[in-house]
Amino acid sequence: MQLIFDHRLIRHIIDASEKEHGRSSRALQLAERLLQNSFVKVPLWLFERVVGFLLALPIPIYSSAVYGLVTNMRGLPHMLGMYIRGLYYRQKLGLMEPNVFIDQGVFFAYPQGVELKEFSYIDKNVLVMSKTAKVGRRVHIAPRVFISGGGDFEIENYACIATNSNIITSTEVLKDGARCSGPMVSADQRRVFRGKVLIKKDAFIGANATLLPGVTIETGAVVGAGVTAAKSTEPWGVYVGERAQRVGTRDSVLCPDN
Repeated sequence: MQLIFDHRLIRHIIDASEKEHGRSSRALQLAERLLQNSFVKVPLWLFERVVGFLLALPIPIYSSAVYGLVTNMRGLPHMLGMYIRGLYYRQKLGLMEPNVFIDQGVFFAYPQGVELKEFSYIDKNVLVMSKTAKVGRRVHIAPRVFISGGGDFEIENYACIATNSNIITSTEVLKDGARCSGPMVSADQRRVFRGKVLIKKDAFIGANATLLPGVTIETGAVVGAGVTAAKSTEPWGVYVGERAQRVGTRDSVLCPDN
């Protein structure tokens, strides 16, 4: 029995408030307790199931109108749009755990191939076009990230992709006299390479970076801003410059998983 947002999210907010301000809201503390109470949790779960089912009904015109409304509702710091999108996408995605944030303007080309783990945050105007997309726990995909179609994409726990980055999961192969002008060319005139882009745990992809098909960003690796990564990295390496040159090693993460 999973709610869209449960007591663990309230605890996350309380902990952040206490660390930043030295105190937290009594209302939040009360909400945390209530969301652990079955007399509150069960009716709320039933309400969410009914509303989510109604939002996701595949009725012509109605479904298009609902999709447009849900997608364009205001995102953070306003919570209503985030909550409604949670209700809607829990019915549409292959897997969506509790406490997932899907912000305004996000697009999933293949919703059934998408898996979002707890506390993942898909920020404003992210486009996910890959055939499959697996997003781990405590992951942030920042605004205007583009994940291209054709291949597969996976980002493991505690990793991050900064704004305006491009994850390319398929590309035209320039050999054997093939054309390279895209999907409107006859299939027999194209050579397409489709691969999986894998970003492993605790890795960080900087702003405006590009990852090419088949690349694996190893555990804890940092790909700097503007870098194009055509080859896989080594664990905990720091890569900068146009040729993704390794310039150092970051410290391993010592924090416990939660």
